[in-house]
Amino acid sequence: MPHTRRSLIVTFNLVGLVWSQGASDDPIKSFCRRWGHSTARIDSRLYIDGGMVGNIPFKSNYSNNYLLFSDLTAQGGDGMPPQSNNLTKPKNVPSVSGGYTWSDNTNKCFYQFGGEYADGPPTEFTMWTYDVLLDQWNSTATNGEKLPQRVSFGAGTQAEDRGFGFYFGGWLNNNTTPDWQGPPLATSGLMRFDFSTGELKNISGPDDSGRAEGHLTYLPLSDAGLLVYFGGIEDQYHNGSYAAANMTDIHIYDLASSKWYTQTASGDIPPTRRQFCADVAWPDDQSSYNIYMYGGYGFGAPAAFDDVYILSVPSFKWVKAFPEGNTPESSVGHGGCTANVINGDQMIVIGGWFPTYDQCDAPDSQGQHNMVLGYNGGDGKLWDKFDPSLIEYIVPTPIISAIGGGPSGGATVTAPSTWGHPDLATYYTLKPSFSVRTATRLVPSATSSSQPSGSKSSNIAAIAGGTVGGLLGAIAILSLILFCLHRRKKAMRKEAAEEQLPTPPPAELAATTFPHEMSTSTASKYIAMHERPPYSGTDQLDSHAVSHHPYTSQYPSSYGFASSSTDVDVVLPITRVQHESPRQGAGGQFYHPRGRTPDLSPTWDQQGSISATSTYQRSYPTPTSPERSSLDLPIQRPPQTYDPSPVPHEP
Repeated sequence: MPHTRRSLIVTFNLVGLVWSQGASDDPIKSFCRRWGHSTARIDSRLYIDGGMVGNIPFKSNYSNNYLLFSDLTAQGGDGMPPQSNNLTKPKNVPSVSGGYTWSDNTNKCFYQFGGEYADGPPTEFTMWTYDVLLDQWNSTATNGEKLPQRVSFGAGTQAEDRGFGFYFGGWLNNNTTPDWQGPPLATSGLMRFDFSTGELKNISGPDDSGRAEGHLTYLPLSDAGLLVYFGGIEDQYHNGSYAAANMTDIHIYDLASSKWYTQTASGDIPPTRRQFCADVAWPDDQSSYNIYMYGGYGFGAPAAFDDVYILSVPSFKWVKAFPEGNTPESSVGHGGCTANVINGDQMIVIGGWFPTYDQCDAPDSQGQHNMVLGYNGGDGKLWDKFDPSLIEYIVPTPIISAIGGGPSGGATVTAPSTWGHPDLATYYTLKPSFSVRTATRLVPSATSSSQPSGSKSSNIAAIAGGTVGGLLGAIAILSLILFCLHRRKKAMRKEAAEEQLPTPPPAELAATTFPHEMSTSTASKYIAMHERPPYSGTDQLDSHAVSHHPYTSQYPSSYGFASSSTDVDVVLPITRVQHESPRQGAGGQFYHPRGRTPDLSPTWDQQGSISATSTYQRSYPTPTSPERSSLDLPIQRPPQTYDPSPVPHEP
């Protein structure tokens, strides 16, 4: 009997070891950091793809090979949407950093575009589509003048009401392009992808300068919509050297006329930065369009920012929203995050890389942080818990102070002091009218949780059956092990000492199945829109801020720090420097998740509010809050940097 108990202990210790190893690899339970990823919202889910991660216990930074999602209908125990990782991501689908995902809510899918490989050599350009209804990846056929090159860390957005995806600029380097020789180069073109035809078209930029690591937003203005771009870097000489883009220079592309313009912004101009994250919201009367920008990497000192600025259009005024006043510098600035406006009034910021801070990024909420853009959440502050019931954007006091009007809109400052071009004054008075896009496949009507009745229910039944079968098999194996141990004990009873059976080798797991054509009816099997005949059904689209912007960064300074002067295009060596971005001074309140007591770490710095009452903010969680002790945490280290040799100016 003692031998049997010993055998049981050995067996269950083995099972516990396997279980513990599985838990340490769980992308949610063992989460510590995430950066360089992309996001896509389809209905009530926010999908997270690619990028780099660091888990607990720390081994190394590695590519995220999972496809995860946040459930936007619920609030988890930490005040953020709960995450799940039970989706398909076959190993032949690229897991890249610095890419973009174009959302197509009409057809319930998203397209993966661009990005660079952290592990192994890059492959030739391909596009992949994730089918939300079938949980299936498919290689997507494209057409155009020529196959584009893969680029990374460009600026992406989509015009879902037009059925277009856009990607501006981006880097070409030895992680994006096979057999690349020379320093990384920034591109100057605007890529347009047509969801209906599969056409990829390269459109000229505002000039010949290469650009990367900025932000692109779609606004429903003018005859056919406008694109607004700012920030990042500019590579004027196409030789690997670059300068910081001036944050007063706002580039505008009119989709109807195919013309670029540049408008000068005013107000509280933010410091130059790159790889920040941002998205846009507006009131119902569309009297202002407010682009909320968080964080980003600097060009020297500070290394990164922990602040929020708002660019209000069409006044083209910058407004500083966080932190308040002249506050001490922050050591927890970061970039490489993503930002998604949800239902017009909240913006979820996910992840980022911290150049000078080595704690985990809110691991209990998987690096998610929430802004209530109208300061109308439970605490009445900018940083607040996620609330699925908030669906109406309220213009906050800081913006009203700059452009007039009230919480529901009615802005009185609707133009800059001087327009960069007379055409712009007209564009911002026009509101385009588009017919509702129709799906090119059978999709559930007016519900975010429905699935096709045929293949999906069959898949669920198969999964359930497989799970039960797997459990029965495990029980049978354990019983066999116990029986063998008992027989061996009898055979060795006369020996002086017993020998413990060696641990059996782990069974080899079946390889992940690659995407393939499924044997389903054409009514439920996903086929790219340009490969199917039109379907007469309709689909409800989300209103306001359907464009999202991940600002994805694999590294805090992928291409080295550069001089912030626009007159000197010389790349400087990377240095770890202290920040100059301010933080809240004394007197603020702390928020302690689940009653935990903070230490004196910068993680728990107070967070300021600029509401009318001038009270201090109690945020949840701040975009800097680790909720775990410093034991067994990864040391922050950049996986890779680029330091092109300085190149003299051309005459």
